[in-house]
Amino acid sequence: MPFLLLTAVLLIQGSALASDQPADQPTVVQKRNADGSWLKLTQRVDRARDRRLIRVEHSRSATAPYVTLLQRSQSLSDYPAGGGSLEEMDGDGQLDYVERLYCGAGPNCQARIFRLNPEQQSAYQLFEGFFFLFRSVDGHVVTSRRSSCCSWTHDIYRKPSEPRSITEQDLIYSLYLKGPVDGHTTPTCRISRPEGDGWTPAELSNPRLLKLCEGYGTNVVINPVQARNQR
Repeated sequence: MPFLLLTAVLLIQGSALASDQPADQPTVVQKRNADGSWLKLTQRVDRARDRRLIRVEHSRSATAPYVTLLQRSQSLSDYPAGGGSLEEMDGDGQLDYVERLYCGAGPNCQARIFRLNPEQQSAYQLFEGFFFLFRSVDGHVVTSRRSSCCSWTHDIYRKPSEPRSITEQDLIYSLYLKGPVDGHTTPTCRISRPEGDGWTPAELSNPRLLKLCEGYGTNVVINPVQARNQR
């Protein structure tokens, strides 16, 4: 089954909308890491101050005390559907904090991903973007978003070798996948790379990354004729 048909809801699963709770009534979610440690996510609404207060804590075991790694605050009026969740985003077995900002009519959401560092009792923002899926593919970070009713865009980033945020400087390829609109047209996959202020057609030799082009099946035309700087 093509991966685009899988129901992987990474931004909503396991989270609760704090704005749906009475004032000062926190929601608490606890999840276990692959190493046996625990994370606790507490979200509380303060309507009087128009704030959603968020705290992420870590415990080395089921009986060890919790230590705060991250505290966040959101405006309820700016982000009425905000809040966050604990999700394993990049395949390393450790949970990350995913902060939801805004979701469109389709599956895409704007979100920030924070990498948690229990050893240093801290966290840092790994990524911010508008996407449906965020995952690790063969040593790269890939974000996927629906571009229209019948098309998807996959952006491929270098994975940082040191703890830091992923930025546009790390973007190395973009794949635009268009499905068969009328049921007869062969799907196409345009592969581009950034060049100056625009985009240029590119070849992609990595077979695992190239498999991203098979969202509408294996019968796909790679890099049809396209105008320069068209993504």
